[in-house]
Amino acid sequence: MVDEQKEPCDVEEVDDMEEGNGIEKKIKKKEKQNVTLQRRWTRAQMKTRIRIEKSSILKMTAMMADGQVTKCLYDNRVLFNKMKNGSPEKDHGICFVNPTLISPSTRKGKSKNIDDASRGLADRLSKRKGNDIIFMPYNPGRHWVLGVLDMKSDNCYYLDSLSSSNFNMQLKQIVDSAMVLYATQSGSNKRVKLNWVNVTCPVQPGATECGYYMLRFMKEIVEEGIEVLVKDNIGDGKVEYTTDDIDEIREEWSEFITGFIYR
Repeated sequence: MVDEQKEPCDVEEVDDMEEGNGIEKKIKKKEKQNVTLQRRWTRAQMKTRIRIEKSSILKMTAMMADGQVTKCLYDNRVLFNKMKNGSPEKDHGICFVNPTLISPSTRKGKSKNIDDASRGLADRLSKRKGNDIIFMPYNPGRHWVLGVLDMKSDNCYYLDSLSSSNFNMQLKQIVDSAMVLYATQSGSNKRVKLNWVNVTCPVQPGATECGYYMLRFMKEIVEEGIEVLVKDNIGDGKVEYTTDDIDEIREEWSEFITGFIYR
């Protein structure tokens, strides 16, 4: 019995069917992943996501701001511009520390040494040009916290949106050691013992909002001054930030980036 040979057109038809089935499987897999992801979102996250999806600007911003690099850009650019272009009363003598200078890094299999981080921070303090309030965004690993160093009062304020009752000991070691190195570099014989203050602040509702909460903390300090920490009034008594509070961070970033692109 002779096997029937397939015509070229039959072969193409089979290939098209196989290709179509492959694409359909990929689409179904992607849809399943999206459904699984949405189930993991908290109610607050879902409300924010719906609002963002309705705005093309917010949607673009959310995609960018979800990256940790963008969060670093926010603290160093948007808030800096707010201080620079604001009224003299709002210039509270604040400067920023790049998070990569003090935060652990596992890139290329290397972890940042505490001594290296302390030296880097001490050098930054030497170049602060009279600014007495130092913002120190810190990521010990998949979580953002904020240290705020007040050089005048020798207080170091610690803000953690997970409402931890304990300080991050690695950050404390880095800052305490940096102050000793800074005193040596500046020729001062003064032995500074920092007073660490655990600030009461709004608590994030889920597991992924820490970066935005940290940015919101910084925004309030820039706008209201160090007094908001002294009075322990970050968030104005809120248990957690509202969707509008967090979207304001996204909107400010979108205004900055669009202005930067089209200037």
